[in-house]
Amino acid sequence: MSYWLRLTMTIAAICGAMPVLHAETEKQNYPPGEKFKRRVLLTLFINENHDKDTEYLSQAVADAFALPLTKTGNFTILNRHSIERYTQTMGITTRDIYKTENAVRLGKAVGADVVVVGRFITAGQQVTIEAQAIDVQAGRLSVEDKAEVRTNSLMFDAIQSLAQKMSAPMAEKMQPLEDPPPPAEVVLDEEQVTAEIKKIGEKKTEKEPLNTARSPSRLFVDPGIQLLQRLGASEKNITYDGKYPFGSMNPGLALSVAWQSDLPDWKIFRVFDAFQYGATLSYAFFSGALDVTGTKGDLLLEKERMKLQVASIAVFLARHFSVLNFPLIAYAGFGADYAIFSASQGETLYKGVQPGAQAGIRALLYSIGAFETGLHYRLGFSYLNDGNSYLNHMLTITGGYRL
Repeated sequence: MSYWLRLTMTIAAICGAMPVLHAETEKQNYPPGEKFKRRVLLTLFINENHDKDTEYLSQAVADAFALPLTKTGNFTILNRHSIERYTQTMGITTRDIYKTENAVRLGKAVGADVVVVGRFITAGQQVTIEAQAIDVQAGRLSVEDKAEVRTNSLMFDAIQSLAQKMSAPMAEKMQPLEDPPPPAEVVLDEEQVTAEIKKIGEKKTEKEPLNTARSPSRLFVDPGIQLLQRLGASEKNITYDGKYPFGSMNPGLALSVAWQSDLPDWKIFRVFDAFQYGATLSYAFFSGALDVTGTKGDLLLEKERMKLQVASIAVFLARHFSVLNFPLIAYAGFGADYAIFSASQGETLYKGVQPGAQAGIRALLYSIGAFETGLHYRLGFSYLNDGNSYLNHMLTITGGYRL
């Protein structure tokens, strides 16, 4: 047998024996009956409002769990510096980690037995924090809790209280492991990376239902007043001389109901990731004593009590931001108005549908639990016909509820 052949066989034998020797060494290093602490990955909490003033809470809330979990004796905390490398490789965004299935996959990739995920929503001086502990081996949510925290000197005490409150049930439900845990970091080979990317691609092409888990949907009720403002009119007239009864009938009573939520988690909507979408239904009622003239200028009705009713429907995109620590929601969209202009005796002078657009802003000034309250302004534009158009200004109080 040649020297090179013997050398090749020797190297092959050594390489083939290495996994077996390694496994035997591992078994010898662990005394019988020894239990192993679960490894916990604390991910950064998601800032749902993208509020720069509270961005520091992303890390602060996550770090608050480290000490109380360690004190239970059941857990050890993993370093999260390598998370970004894995999430980029696996195609998981920061917001996607909040989904249980993605948290489980990330936990398996980095060798974690438990993944703590969370998010927070800022409304004025109050922050709602939601946290979840995902059992990676079981592949499901194990413990969850939330807290309403005021942004004052006691804020960090409240955050620490939430972490301690969750640590006890986590230790109870997730006892130390009987078998050695996997390595803290598992380096994905080329085949595994390809499989992960393929898996993500398949998930992204699926038409999933609305993803309401990323941030709460909201329902708003807005009672208030509405003002009409005429922009211009052509020389052509409609039944009642082509004019809405501006001035004499202002202001009107208005009520609107709006709903908004996250866009579906589809690839085509990723560019609008910071936005929400929604729809609104509105009703406004105006009444006043008017002179109604005909198309030839003749007086048809004198000092007649007239009524104008406008029902509106619209869809919009909304964006959250804050100014001086006050949360604001700006939105813009398009829709249609259905207007009925009639005399008090019931005679209808005009009835029709008008296309238009609207934009508005909500200032959320105070919140109690899931309820929010503040002020709301909406500017609407409607096109009547042949150049006739008008603006409507709605000023209301707003009451919101996070679903």
